Amino acid sequence: MKPAPFDFIRPESVADVISILSHTEDVKLLAGGQSLIAMMNMRLARPSALVTLRGVPGLDAIEEKDGVVTVGAMVVQERMRFMVSHRPEFGALAEGIGSIGHPQTRSTGTVGGSIAHADPSAELPLLLQVYRGSVTVVGPSGSHHMAAEDFFQFPFTTALEPEEILVATHWPVPTVSSGGSFREFARRRGDFAIVAVACQVSIEGQRLMDGRLGAAGVAGTAVAVDLPLDLRGQSLIADEAANHWLETLMPLLDPPDDLEASSDLRRTLVRTLGREVIAEAWVRAGGGTT
Repeated sequence: MKPAPFDFIRPESVADVISILSHTEDVKLLAGGQSLIAMMNMRLARPSALVTLRGVPGLDAIEEKDGVVTVGAMVVQERMRFMVSHRPEFGALAEGIGSIGHPQTRSTGTVGGSIAHADPSAELPLLLQVYRGSVTVVGPSGSHHMAAEDFFQFPFTTALEPEEILVATHWPVPTVSSGGSFREFARRRGDFAIVAVACQVSIEGQRLMDGRLGAAGVAGTAVAVDLPLDLRGQSLIADEAANHWLETLMPLLDPPDDLEASSDLRRTLVRTLGREVIAEAWVRAGGGTT
C-alpha cells in the first residue's frame, strides 16, 4: 500500500518546528521514519503533514560532560552503539541497541525517534529507564528536562505536549566498578522483542552498591526498579538475591495475551532472562563468578 496524501515540510530550526506544531493540525514529526513510514504505508497513520527533523541544527550531536552523555534526538542508533561499544559501563546499552532490527534499521532509525515513539516492546525506552536517563523537551514556553520514568505514560504515548519536541536524551555514566547486561526473546533475529530485560549494577569490594533492573514487552510501557535497599552491601553470589530483586519487578508487569505469547510465558521469560542479566551484570562489574 501507499500512504495517504500529505504535505512535506522542511524546517530550518527547532524554533521553526515548534511554530509549525503550534499552527498546523494533524502533523507528525519525521525522525528516522522506521516506524512512522511503515504505519503510513499501511494507513494506520494518516497525518496531513510530515515535518522532517533531518538537517535541523543541533539535533545530531553527542556530548559527554559532568558524567552525563547527551545524545541529540537525530543521532542514528548505529552511531550511538559504536560510541558506547568500547565502554564496559555501557555494556547493556550497546547490546540493547545491537538488538534493534538490522544494521540497515539502526543506520536510519534515530535515538530520539525510538524514544518518542514509545513502543512498549522497544529496546531504547527500556534502556533509558535502566540507566536512569532523562530527556530534554522544547516547546513554546521553553525547554525542560524530564526523567524517563515520567516521560513514558502509555503504549505509544509520552508526556510530550502537541506543540513540544524531544531534542535530546541524557545517559548518566555508571561508575567504573559497574556492569550491565541485556537479553531479549524474539521469534527471529531483528523482530520486535516479545520480552526484553536489562540490568545495570555498581559494586564496591564485591558488594552491591546500586543497580537497576527493567523489562519491556510486559506492560503498557517499559518498567524498571532499583536495587532493593536490603540487598545493598550484600554479595550477589546466591540465587536468592537475584530472585528477591526480580520479585520487586514482577508486580509492575501486566503482560498481554496475544498471538506472539501468552501472559504466563512472558512472565516466565522475565524471570529466566532476568536471572541471566543480573548474573552477567554482576560478573561484568567485577563481582566474580556467580
